[in-house]
Amino acid sequence: MPFGCWWFLNNSSIVAEITNQRLELLGTTFIPQHSDARVLEQLIYKWQDSRGVIAQCLSDSYDRLVSVGGSVSSEQIQRDVTKLFETNFTSWVRTPDKLPRVPAADAAHLADLT
Repeated sequence: MPFGCWWFLNNSSIVAEITNQRLELLGTTFIPQHSDARVLEQLIYKWQDSRGVIAQCLSDSYDRLVSVGGSVSSEQIQRDVTKLFETNFTSWVRTPDKLPRVPAADAAHLADLT
């Protein structure tokens, strides 16, 4: 799954270009932004900026849809925003309910090997 914009590409114009391309090609099946910020202050201002850019990209996408005769409801907008900022990520990182378990005796033996 495409995941955000690399930190050094995190300029407004580049975020807009990449986000518009992804919306056009992938719909809402990507994660629009992430950060590997090492300083909290960087995370705050870059997230505020990126959130506004992503909102404008979505708005432009809906405008194009309406201009060709489509319609957009508030429910569709809420669904898309939720996917982009929540469920795409949580679905991507979710682990299966049942993972194979290593019996305790085998786990102890493996621990002895290290």
